Amino acid sequence: MDAISFVLGVKSAQLRSSQLKDLVYRGRRLGKPEEEGSEAGAEEADEGEGTAKKAWVLAVFQDEEGKERKFQRTISTTGASEYKLNDKVVTYSAYNAALISHNILVKAKNFLVFQGDVEQVASQSPIALSRLIEQISGSLELAGEYEKAKEAQDRATENATFNFTKRRGIAGEIKQYKEQKGEAERFESLCAEKDDLILKRNLFKLFQIEESIEDNSRKIVSKNKDLAGLREEQRVHDKALEAARAEQAKCRSSVMQKEKNIKKAEKNLDGKRPDLVAVEAQITHSTRKINNAIKTRDEVARNEQKLRNQVESLEKELASVRRAADLAQEEQRRVTQNNMSLSAESLEEYRKLKASANVLAIDERQSLERLTRDEKATGRTVTQLTDREKALSEKRDTRSGELNVQAEKKAELLQLEEKIKSLQADLARTRQDLINQQSEKTRISKLEAEADEKLQGVYQQLLQAGVDKNESEREIRLKETLINLQRIFPGVRGRVVDLCKPIARKYETAMSVVLGRNIDAIVVDEEKTAIDCIEYMRNQRAGQATFIPLDTIQVKTINDKFRSFAKGARLAVDVIVSEGAVERAIHHACGNAIVCDTMEVARYVCYERGQEVKAVTLEGTVIHKSGLITGGRSTHNTSKKWDEKDVQGLMRVRDNLKAQLRELAKQKPRGQTDENLIAEISRLESASTVARDDLSACKLRITGLKDELKHIDKEIKQINPELKKVQRSHAACVAEIEKLTAIVNSAEDGVFKAFCRNIGVVNIREYEERQLKVAQEESKARLQFEAQIARLGHQVAFEKDGLAAALERLAGLETVLTTEEVNQAKHEMQKTTLKEEIAADEEAIGGLRTELVETQEILEETTKNVETVKKTTAKAGKVLDFALKEIATWNDEIEKLALERSSIYRKCRLEEIQLPLLQGSLKQVPMEEHQNLRDEVAMDVDENEDGTQQLKKVQDHGIEVDFESLDDDTRENGSVADFDKDIAKLNAEIERMAPNLKAIERLEDVESKLAETEREADKARKDSKTARDEFQDVKRRRCELFNKAYNHISDRIDQVYKDLTKGKASPMGGVAYLSLEDSEEPYNGGIKYHAMPPMKRFRDMEQLSGGEKTVAALALLFAIHSYQPAPFFVLDEVDAALDNTNVAKIANYIRAHASDAFQFIVISLKGSLYERGNSLVGIYRDQDVNSSRTLTLDVRVPADSPGVS
Repeated sequence: MDAISFVLGVKSAQLRSSQLKDLVYRGRRLGKPEEEGSEAGAEEADEGEGTAKKAWVLAVFQDEEGKERKFQRTISTTGASEYKLNDKVVTYSAYNAALISHNILVKAKNFLVFQGDVEQVASQSPIALSRLIEQISGSLELAGEYEKAKEAQDRATENATFNFTKRRGIAGEIKQYKEQKGEAERFESLCAEKDDLILKRNLFKLFQIEESIEDNSRKIVSKNKDLAGLREEQRVHDKALEAARAEQAKCRSSVMQKEKNIKKAEKNLDGKRPDLVAVEAQITHSTRKINNAIKTRDEVARNEQKLRNQVESLEKELASVRRAADLAQEEQRRVTQNNMSLSAESLEEYRKLKASANVLAIDERQSLERLTRDEKATGRTVTQLTDREKALSEKRDTRSGELNVQAEKKAELLQLEEKIKSLQADLARTRQDLINQQSEKTRISKLEAEADEKLQGVYQQLLQAGVDKNESEREIRLKETLINLQRIFPGVRGRVVDLCKPIARKYETAMSVVLGRNIDAIVVDEEKTAIDCIEYMRNQRAGQATFIPLDTIQVKTINDKFRSFAKGARLAVDVIVSEGAVERAIHHACGNAIVCDTMEVARYVCYERGQEVKAVTLEGTVIHKSGLITGGRSTHNTSKKWDEKDVQGLMRVRDNLKAQLRELAKQKPRGQTDENLIAEISRLESASTVARDDLSACKLRITGLKDELKHIDKEIKQINPELKKVQRSHAACVAEIEKLTAIVNSAEDGVFKAFCRNIGVVNIREYEERQLKVAQEESKARLQFEAQIARLGHQVAFEKDGLAAALERLAGLETVLTTEEVNQAKHEMQKTTLKEEIAADEEAIGGLRTELVETQEILEETTKNVETVKKTTAKAGKVLDFALKEIATWNDEIEKLALERSSIYRKCRLEEIQLPLLQGSLKQVPMEEHQNLRDEVAMDVDENEDGTQQLKKVQDHGIEVDFESLDDDTRENGSVADFDKDIAKLNAEIERMAPNLKAIERLEDVESKLAETEREADKARKDSKTARDEFQDVKRRRCELFNKAYNHISDRIDQVYKDLTKGKASPMGGVAYLSLEDSEEPYNGGIKYHAMPPMKRFRDMEQLSGGEKTVAALALLFAIHSYQPAPFFVLDEVDAALDNTNVAKIANYIRAHASDAFQFIVISLKGSLYERGNSLVGIYRDQDVNSSRTLTLDVRVPADSPGVS
C-alpha cells in the first residue's frame, strides 16, 4: 500500500513515515539491482550496508486500448522527489494532471482504502462526508471563489443598506428643520419678555436690600449703647468663679490627703490584728498544755504513792515469810529428835550389815544410784517447767483481763472518734469560713484599691480641668458656634472629625496626624456659605475656623498603585469611613497620604522605593514628601477628638466611685469576726489533738497487750512438748528404779532379816524410810519458803523500778509546768501591748474620719458655692452673648444683604442685564467671586474701646441704582415671589419649546448633503447587484457539481448495499440512503448516511456491529467510486471484521463488477476471499538486488475471464 500510495503522489503524512527520506531502505545489499517493469527497486553507488542514496517506485498502467503509461516517483535521502511520466521527468502538476485524466484523484483517494479506514468511513461525521463528496465532485475547488464572491456580496449589500438609511435620515432632518424654524421665532419673542421681567425683579430685589441694610444699621447703633455695662458685669462674675474654683480645688486636695491617711492607718491596723489573734492562740495553747501537765502530774503522783505502798507491803510480807521459814526449820528439827533411835551397838551392827549388803548386787546398786540421780534431775526439770507454765497461764489471764479493760476503753474512744470527726468537720467549716472572709476581705480591698486609684485619676483630671479650662471653653464655644452655623446656614455639614471615623482604634493617632489642621475644619456645601460663616464667627468673636467648601475644593486623583504598594502600607482614605456626600472633603484632607504599620515600612516606601508621598506611622511619626521626618506623637489629643469627655462626665464618674467605695466599706467584714473564728479554730484543734492522742495511746496499749498475749501463747506452746517429754523420761526412770530397787531390797532383806526382828520392823527399809521422810519433810519445808522468798524479792525489785520511773516523770512534768508558765506570762504581756496599740490606732482612725467628714462638708459647701457662681456667671454670660448675637445677627444680615447685592451686580454683569444706574458702573464689581471679602475676613476685627461692636461696613462698589422705573404699587405691594412665578412660567414655556436656533442654517446644509447621498446610494445599488449576480453564478456552478455527484452516489448506494447484504434469508437485502442537512447549499451542511441491515430495525451507525459497519462502509465506498471511477481500486484488508458469509458476498460483488477496464487489487488474509480471485500476487524482497519482487499465480478456471489481481 505504501508503494502504490507513494507512486500515485500521496503525501508522506499518510504513509508510514513522517518524512519521505525515511522511506529509503538502507539494509544490506548482496548484489547490483536489476531494473524490471512494474517493480520497485533501490539504486546505490557502492555495495555494503546502509549506503542507499535513493529509492523509486514504477507503476505501469494499461488502458482499454492496450496502451501503456509509466508513472515513476523517485526520492533521495535528502527528501527531494522526482516525477517521471513515460520515462520523462515532469513537474508534479503535470504528473497529477495525467492521473486526473484517468479519474485517479489523489486528494480524494478514490482509488484505495487503507487498512483500518473502513469503519471510520461509515462512522465519519456528516460534515466530513459532505467534504468527501465535494472532493469527488470537484466543487471543493470552487470553495475559495465562492467565499470571495459571498464576502463581496455581503459588503456591497451592507454599503447599499447604509446609503439607503443615510438618505432616509437626511430626508427626515430636512422635515424637522422646517418645523423648528417657526418654533425658533416664537422662542426669541418669549426670551425678550423674560429678560424684561428679570430686570424688574433685580431692581425690586436691590430696592429691598437697600431698605433692609438701613434698618439693621439703626438697630445695631441702638444695641451698642447697652453692651459696655454687660461686659463689665461679666468680668466681675468671671473673677468670682475663678476664686470659687481655686477654693474648691484646695478643699478637694485636703479631702484626698485625709482619705489617704485613713487608708494608711487602716492598713496598719489590719496588720496588727492578726498578730493579736496569733498571741491569743499561743496563750490558749500554753494554758491547755499547763492544764494537761497538771492533770498528768496528779495522776503520776497518785500512781507513785500507790507504788510506794505496794513496795512497803511486799517488804513486810517478805520479812514475815523469812521468820516463818526459820520457825518451820526449828520445828522440823524437834520432830526429828523425837523419832525412833538405835543404840550404839545396834547402829554399829547396822553399819556392818549395811556394808555387807552394799557388797551384794553392786551393778544394780550402781545403776540404781545413777537412775536416782537422773530421776532427781528430771523431777527438778518437771517442777520448773510446771511452775513456768503455771506462771505464764496466770500472766495470760492477767493480760487478757487488761485487754478486756482496754477494749472497753477503746469502745469509748471509738465513740470519741465520732466526736473527733464532728470536731474535724466543724474545724474545716470554721477554717473555710475564715478563708472565705479573708478572701472576701482581700477582694474588697482590691476593689477598694482599684476604685481609689480610678478616683485619684478622676481627681487629677478634675484638677487639670482648671488648667485646661480655657481650651475646654474654647471647644465648647466652637461646638455652640457650629450648632448656630448649622441652624443659620443650611449648607454647613459639620467638622471633619465628626464626619469621619477610623476603621480601627489603632489608626486614630495616624489619622489625626494625616488630617492635621484639617481635623477641626468645617465642611460646607458652597464657598459662599463658608464666607458667610467666617463673617458670622468674626462678628460673634467665636474664634477662628477653617472651612472646606465642597463645590470649589481641588481634589487630587487617588493613586491606586499605593493601595497595594507594600505590605503594611495603606492609603489614608482606605482606613477612614465617611458619608458619601463629604467624601470629596475627606479626600482633600487626606490626599495620597499613606498610613504605615511601622517606621521600617515608611522608610521602604519613601526612601527605598523613592515615592514622593506623605507617610505616617501608627505612632504618629511622619516622613514628608521632601524626605524630612517629624517624630513624636501628634499634637492633637486623639482621645479627645474621637471620644470626647467633659468635666460633668468626670464628676459623674467621681460620684459613682465614691458610692462604690461606701458600699465596699459596708460589705467589708469586721476584724472581731476573724478573731472569733481564729479562737474557735484553736479550740477545735486542741480538742481534736487531745482526742486523737488518747485514741492513739489506747490503740498502742491494745496492740502491746495483743503482742504480749501472742508471745505468752507461743512460750506455752513451746513448753508443753518439752514438759511432756520430761514427764515421760521421769516416769521411765521411776519404773526402772522400782525394778532395781526390788532386786537390791531382796539382797538386803537377806542380810538384815535378823536385825529387823530385833528392832521390830518388817524390813530395813521401813527404818530407813522413817529417817528419810523426816529429812525430806525438812527439805520440802525449806524449799517452799525459799521459793516464796525469791518471788517476793523479785516483786519488790520490780515495784521499786516503777516507783523510780514515776518519780522521774514527776520531775519532767514540773519542768514543763515551769516553762509554760513563763511563756504564758510573756504572751500575756504581748497581748496587752498589742491591745493598747490597736486601741490607739482605732482612736486615731476615728479622729481622722471625723476630720474627713468635716473637710468633706467644707468641700460640699465650696462645690455648692462654685455651682452658684457658675450659674450666676452663665446667666450674665447668656445675657451678654444674646446681645452680641443680636448685633452679630444684624451685622450678618447686613453682610448677607451686601453679598446678595454684589451677587446681583455680578450676575447682571455676566448676563449683560442693563441696570439703570445713577452713579458708577457694573464694571467696578470684581469678577472673581468674594475676592475682596476674603481679604477682609482674613483680618482680625477688634471691638471698640468701650466694648461696643462696630457697625459692619460693606462695599457698594460706587454704584447707585436708579429705582425710578419701579412704580409705587410695586415698591409697596410687590414681591420677589410674584416675579419668580412669572419668570418660572415663561421659563417653563420656553423649556417646553426647546427650539433649534440654527435650524435655518442647518436646513440648507442638509439639502445639499441629500443630493450627494442619493448619488452614492445609486452607485451602491449597482455594485450590490453585480456582486449578487457573481455570487449566484459561483453558487450555481458549485451546487451543480456537488448535486451531480451526490445524486449519483445517492442513487447507487441503496443498490450497492442490497447487493452486499442480500442472501437466502433476505433476498431483498438491506436498505441504505443518504440525506442532506441543507438542501439549499448542501456543501455548507452535512450528509447523513443511514444503513439498515436486513431483518433488523433502524439504528444509528454507531450502534451497528463491526461487520455491519464494514459492509455499510464498503457500500458507501463502492457507490462513491462509481462516480468518475478510477481504472483500479485498492482495498487493504477491508474484510478484517467480516465473517465468512459476508466475505463471500464481498468477493462475489467484486468479481461481478471487475472488468478489463476496472481492476480490483485486494489485500486480504482470508482464503474465502482470495480463492475467488483471478490471480494471486505475492511481494518479497530480493536480497541479491536489494529490491522487491513479485510472484503471480493464475487461479482462473477459464483462462480468458476477467479477474482480480
